[in-house]
Amino acid sequence: MKKVFASKIATSLLLSAGLLASGVAAADETLTFDAAGNTIFGMTHATAGSFDDTFLFAVDTNTQAWLSGTAVVGKTFINGARSANYSISNITFFSEVNGVRTNLDTDFSSNGGIEFFPVDSLLNGTYGFTVSGSTAIGGSYAGNLNVVTAPVPEPSTYAMLGLGLGLLAFTARRKSNNKLG
Repeated sequence: MKKVFASKIATSLLLSAGLLASGVAAADETLTFDAAGNTIFGMTHATAGSFDDTFLFAVDTNTQAWLSGTAVVGKTFINGARSANYSISNITFFSEVNGVRTNLDTDFSSNGGIEFFPVDSLLNGTYGFTVSGSTAIGGSYAGNLNVVTAPVPEPSTYAMLGLGLGLLAFTARRKSNNKLG
């Protein structure tokens, strides 16, 4: 019994070490916003090559959120000059429902600095973004994601607004009609 258990542990450790050594992509990283609506993200890659890193986050119930992000890449001395060791070619937001990811319209700009945001506001749910690019020698990048939220009005709030506007219209019409006295 002990030999079987030890054998399974050894096999499990060897399999894990093999996966790490083979460069299998890391699991999605989950981000948590602080009280001010900010979170930081980043990744370090030990070797040269292309990458697709995914970061997940959630938008709270009854909240509408607008997001904005920035990122910077590491620099190092390459051939005697201080150069960026990363090239981030795209950042794309997605929504995730029951494990299915759907890309969202994303504005991405790398002119003078990396900026990105989903074109539309986000409602309650699970979301994420994927950072795609390549690195010449390995290194790291980091970024900041900011969320501004506003409560989503309840349907009863819209009903009260409609009723109030209707009463105002009725009152204004009544005052302008001389026949009603």
